[in-house]
Amino acid sequence: MSGIPRIKVNHHHTFYYQYEFSLLDALEVQEIPAQYNCRGGYCGICKVRLIDGEVEDVQDILVDLADDEILACSCRPKGHIEIELPD
Repeated sequence: MSGIPRIKVNHHHTFYYQYEFSLLDALEVQEIPAQYNCRGGYCGICKVRLIDGEVEDVQDILVDLADDEILACSCRPKGHIEIELPD
């Protein structure tokens, strides 16, 4: 990964990843409301759509995901990403 990853949320809010444990932690630091429950990759409540970019898993997940879905609690960006949070 070169440079600090940029995270774009819902087509308008952009911030730089500060190397928090997970994407969910990064969203919370920015005070962007994201749904979650277990924080361990078990429940799927923190599921978001990955529009662009790549992420890497920081913990195992036990939820079936579509090709464009990620669990915010269980991954972090590998570079610049764009995500869409559910309404």
